[in-house]
Amino acid sequence: MIYVDRLDWDDWNVEHISPHGVSQEDVETACHSPPVLFKQNYKDRFVILAPAPDGRILAVVIEQVPDESEGVYCVFAARPADRTERRFYHQTKGGPTS
Repeated sequence: MIYVDRLDWDDWNVEHISPHGVSQEDVETACHSPPVLFKQNYKDRFVILAPAPDGRILAVVIEQVPDESEGVYCVFAARPADRTERRFYHQTKGGPTS
């Protein structure tokens, strides 16, 4: 399990998530919602599946910021989770799978 203490934001990642209908607040909420479900992808980045404030399940890709303390991550992408990711999230959490 990973612990997200702080997300490192810049103009690039804020602009990169906006076309997906996801705000910085949505991502902050999702990354700080316990328990956070995740899997590690091919670039040692983590894909977090967690709820946004409006109830959507988001898929957020983060990576540990080099030369920062443990728990500081940069957001590379954020979007509403696809059907497979939502199903995985709900099955893991014990909720509905639709």
